[in-house]
Amino acid sequence: MKRNSIFKTLFSAMTLVAVASCSDWTDVESIKLNTPTIEEQNPELYAQYVKSLNEFKTSEHQVVITSIDNVSTIPTSRSQHLTDMPDSIDYICLNNIMEVSEVNASEMEEVRRLGTKVLGLVDFDKIESAWKKILDEEAANVQTVSDETENEGEEEPVDNATRFIEYCKDEVAKQVAASSALGVDGIVANYTGFDLNSLVEESEIAAETARQAAFFDVVSNWKASNMDKTIIFKGSPQNVIDKKLFADCKYIIINAHGAKNQNEMSYLVLMASAKDVPTDRFVMGVTTPYLTNSGSYNGELGDGSSAIIGAAQWAVSKTSDYTKAGISIDAAEKDYFNVANIYPTIKEAINILSPTVK
Repeated sequence: MKRNSIFKTLFSAMTLVAVASCSDWTDVESIKLNTPTIEEQNPELYAQYVKSLNEFKTSEHQVVITSIDNVSTIPTSRSQHLTDMPDSIDYICLNNIMEVSEVNASEMEEVRRLGTKVLGLVDFDKIESAWKKILDEEAANVQTVSDETENEGEEEPVDNATRFIEYCKDEVAKQVAASSALGVDGIVANYTGFDLNSLVEESEIAAETARQAAFFDVVSNWKASNMDKTIIFKGSPQNVIDKKLFADCKYIIINAHGAKNQNEMSYLVLMASAKDVPTDRFVMGVTTPYLTNSGSYNGELGDGSSAIIGAAQWAVSKTSDYTKAGISIDAAEKDYFNVANIYPTIKEAINILSPTVK
């Protein structure tokens, strides 16, 4: 892979400048709170650093994609700032695209200077989950009414399949519109779905095709109108009926949150390598640790090691069956907190993928 030979040298030089400036903080006579930035202290060196960083990100390398659960309010922690994430991250995806704070919106231009692209999440899984909650609430209300009143004749059956299609179209249109209004550099289309082999009858296939189209047609239309923007698929590509969209996807993220070793990661990729799914752009999708609703602990491998590090090691191991294009890290903001170093795990993963980068 192509590497920028001066990148590490520039980073080290900038670090020395930063350390030197920190020595001023020990001066008991100094009460100035406005510490100059590295850019202000040595603008020429910083300009070289930014140039080198941008050149690296446009070169052939394994990408690092992160997603954060951004908040709608003013950030109360440095972990909620885009500008505090490692400079060498290629993409930052805002999961709560409908609720982006003014602070995060203003930080987009700052991270773009470093060659980092900001994406918006367009999430079928979230739409489907919200719809199921609506149906559950409706069912509970119907049960309450039936308990309190006597039957007065049968009601017309409700076509929930059609209702979902209209609901999905509306919701994905809102997410796409919010992404466009924010001026993101692209979108991540998240879709898990289910095993298509379970569909037997033609009517079942037709119904699922219509259901998926409610989501993917909006996404495809957005891409057709924004050819200069990036689209990344995330989820289970083998469960998508119409796979034409993948030709426009720069990367395909395979969700491996529950994987317990690198062999399971490889298995998930092989499962995703269905007919008409491009195999030259797979990204391994893992997460910082979190406790699932079922009580399992995702984000760690079976031996207790970090799934992020495991994914990076998986990505640099060679295979001739498909292309390993990088890694994706969900809930990246949770890796911020560490006494010795911020974002320690993500930085270690970056160093595994690209040893000359920090």
